[in-house]
Amino acid sequence: MAAVEVTISGMLYDRLNRTTQNVVLIGEASLTGLGVGGGPIYPPPAPPGGGGGPPGQPTFPIWGPPGIEFPPGPGYPPVAGHPLPTPPLPPGVTPPAPGEPPMPLPPPAGSAGWPVQPMVPPPYVVMNYPGVGPLVVSPPAPPATPSPAPLP
Repeated sequence: MAAVEVTISGMLYDRLNRTTQNVVLIGEASLTGLGVGGGPIYPPPAPPGGGGGPPGQPTFPIWGPPGIEFPPGPGYPPVAGHPLPTPPLPPGVTPPAPGEPPMPLPPPAGSAGWPVQPMVPPPYVVMNYPGVGPLVVSPPAPPATPSPAPLP
């Protein structure tokens, strides 16, 4: 059963005292008994993109988790390596060495800067670092803002 967040703004009427009050109700709405149905799903006559194998040997569109072993032969997903590949960094940026403070990335070339996200960072995060255990990490200090130039 799926639920969706709802907000209802309205008036609460007290019949006894004949008064009204503004109210806002916040909650989740769901449809009781809603489920997936409609009968069996038959495969298309030809797989999209021309892939697939003979009947009974599907081509998986996902990766297998690290360490899983599949039987030899086509039709099985690739297995993710471990450690998982790291995301690419912009040219000229090297990751900080262990123990060094975090390093902010420069904004993309030609942009005015990184967009400001409407969120308040938490005072700390707890990361479970492999081989070390849980670490409490505080956010980096904000950069010093230069004082404005005096007016002429």
